Amino acid sequence: MAIRKSVLMMSNTGTEWNHIGKPIPGNAYYGYTDGVHTVQVILQNFVGGFGIQATLALDPQPEDWFWVKLNPDGDNNYPYLTYPRQPLYPTGANGGDTGSEAFTFIGNFVYIRTVMTRDYIQPPSALGTLSWTSWIWGQVDRAMLSL
Repeated sequence: MAIRKSVLMMSNTGTEWNHIGKPIPGNAYYGYTDGVHTVQVILQNFVGGFGIQATLALDPQPEDWFWVKLNPDGDNNYPYLTYPRQPLYPTGANGGDTGSEAFTFIGNFVYIRTVMTRDYIQPPSALGTLSWTSWIWGQVDRAMLSL
């Protein structure tokens, strides 16, 4: 039996407005055929969207990726989770969330990847989009896939 391990999917998004992590083979590649995947995301003052995409394609093209539902009971207008999760009660500074969250999902995927986006945010035009990202929007410190 293979030894369980963790794989880095995304790290230090810093001032990026959007970031797509590199495709990681599904857990069967690592010797597990149960289809169980756990992703942990560590956030620092993060404002934005974070989600997981998967594909069944061996050579995925942009249209081959689909969203994995991380919060099936949530009332969310987006295919990813938005942070701060409770906008009136952020867990970090500057209105963002700080902390760690883990998601477990099942599927026999060929590849999975993480996606961070801020496209749905409309910053004040007087300050400009990128000038704010380094201190107000925070970052995804890292996302790990645990096998």
